[in-house]
Amino acid sequence: MVKAELRKRIEALPARPGVYIFKDEPGKVLYIGKAINLRSRVRSYFAETDTRTQVPFLVARVRGIDFIVTGTEKEALILENNLIKKHQPRYNLRLRDDKTFFHVRLTTSEKFPRLLLARRPEKTRDDLIFGPFSSSKAVKQTIELLLKLFPLIRCTSRKFQYRPRPCVNFEIDKCLGACAGKVSEDDYQRSVRQVVKFLRGEGTELIPELEFEMQAASENMEFEKAARLRDQINAIRETLEKQRVEINIPVDRDVLGYYRVADRAVVFRLGYRRGILVLGHPRFIRRVQVPDREALASFLKQSYLGRNFIPPEIILPFPVDDQELIQESLSEQAGRKVELLVPERGEKAAEVLLANTNARQSLEASREKELLKLDALKGLQKILGLKNFPETIECYDISNLGGKLAAGSLVRFSHGEPDKSSYRRYRIKGLEEQNDYEMMKQVLSRRFRRAIEEKQELPDLIILDGGKGQLNIALKVLEDLGLSGMDVAALAKERQIGAPLSAELTRKPERVFMPGRKDALRIKHEPAKHLLVRVRDEAHRFALAYLHKLRRKSVTRSVLLDVPGIGDRKKKALLRHFQGLNRIRAATLEELKAAPGISAPDAERVFSFFRGPDRAFGDSHG
Repeated sequence: MVKAELRKRIEALPARPGVYIFKDEPGKVLYIGKAINLRSRVRSYFAETDTRTQVPFLVARVRGIDFIVTGTEKEALILENNLIKKHQPRYNLRLRDDKTFFHVRLTTSEKFPRLLLARRPEKTRDDLIFGPFSSSKAVKQTIELLLKLFPLIRCTSRKFQYRPRPCVNFEIDKCLGACAGKVSEDDYQRSVRQVVKFLRGEGTELIPELEFEMQAASENMEFEKAARLRDQINAIRETLEKQRVEINIPVDRDVLGYYRVADRAVVFRLGYRRGILVLGHPRFIRRVQVPDREALASFLKQSYLGRNFIPPEIILPFPVDDQELIQESLSEQAGRKVELLVPERGEKAAEVLLANTNARQSLEASREKELLKLDALKGLQKILGLKNFPETIECYDISNLGGKLAAGSLVRFSHGEPDKSSYRRYRIKGLEEQNDYEMMKQVLSRRFRRAIEEKQELPDLIILDGGKGQLNIALKVLEDLGLSGMDVAALAKERQIGAPLSAELTRKPERVFMPGRKDALRIKHEPAKHLLVRVRDEAHRFALAYLHKLRRKSVTRSVLLDVPGIGDRKKKALLRHFQGLNRIRAATLEELKAAPGISAPDAERVFSFFRGPDRAFGDSHG
């Protein structure tokens, strides 16, 4: 039976288009859906007329219902998609996070654009974005190829701005030397336009353009320039031959393949630009509990709505729910007609068959990897005698510099893979001397006290980088917080007195300390041991990276405070204005005088500190 308060809430819903939001007891979002009639749609969940397998499990957990009314069903579709991306509800179809895919970013917002790797393309709307690519390796190879064909600047924006002469890349013809005025802005922008054409699959159109430039350079007796253009043309031709997989018509088109086994599915996207296949990558979907039509519709909404580029044609393997509505929304967003097509025969049907084949092969390869992860997790549970299957693992590490500067890290693995959205860093506070146990106690107390207050999901297994001491600290913290009974382990490397560090790292086995056991365990199950070490090393890397960041900030503060007359307030003003110590070092006297809150005498003192007789002293601090 639905609780009386919930039933009243349902009957009070308006009979209008909108989005409904189901929440559990703590107020966490469970599911988000759209409806043309909110009251009728939500009522169907509790009247047992919805036959989807996930609905009974969802309804049993619902304790609250929110809603947002929209003007039309199309507006509800867009709002639903945005809210799903924001809240990532458990019972909605969840694509693997976009951060696992990579894009090429062309920084057209800058005077001299650069090519960069982008993980979060939605945060770079002012620049041009191309992709996605299935791995960082693929996108880095693409960027390296483009920089070989079109030598744009490789410097960071900071180095570019303050570089007095071109870098070594200019000397070896791998950069146009824009930083030192070796190329005009017009000529540089011509190279940028060529990069855009190449990334959009228009590489063949570049060759006549470059041949014309080569001929002109030759007639003007600019033989070195003509030779460079000749080499560039040959490189582009060679590249195009390697990547050429054509269709008969030069169109922009995405072709989607779909394959599913039980609750695992994959959508494989083939991207054709100007008739040439330029990309192909899978998107994996876990815990699919809805029909295929609904699953593919969710993929379309999450993958295309709000994106920078939508091709005029998206070819589907079968019809999807809300197909006309999605098509209309995509057309409106693109500012032109976008078609969702389901071909039955011909060239497009053959493309779908190819995409389906790639989807099947991707899922089969992924399932093999999943079996290896499952073997590691099962082995870990059996060997360590864990009460819970270690689906989620959290590892904690402490890094410090003699106790004066210390940091803690939390890394989380889910299903044997890093869940970087759950990583946390902790600045150790109130400890003047090195005390690893107290530092670990502080980090664990802060983490799990907050978890209790915010009713966060607790990990199945806690791993500590350390030995018995760290293990006992963790058990005491959990007991004090009323969390006794959680699975906890400490991972330490065997010490060998007198052995070089490299030998210790390569030869000595890992030791695992468990509650209630006098002796340490030595894990011989290779997949389980590999997973443990991987988790521990990731925690150590993350803590160390944060410690280095804190150290850089500390050095920056100490250098500026050594400048006569510069206190904490003026130090912060300088850092806020110049965004870093290197820019302060490189600033002219006039630029220092223009900084807010800095007087002319202050500017002269800072300038003299870094540029005057005390320059060597100032540099020694940084």
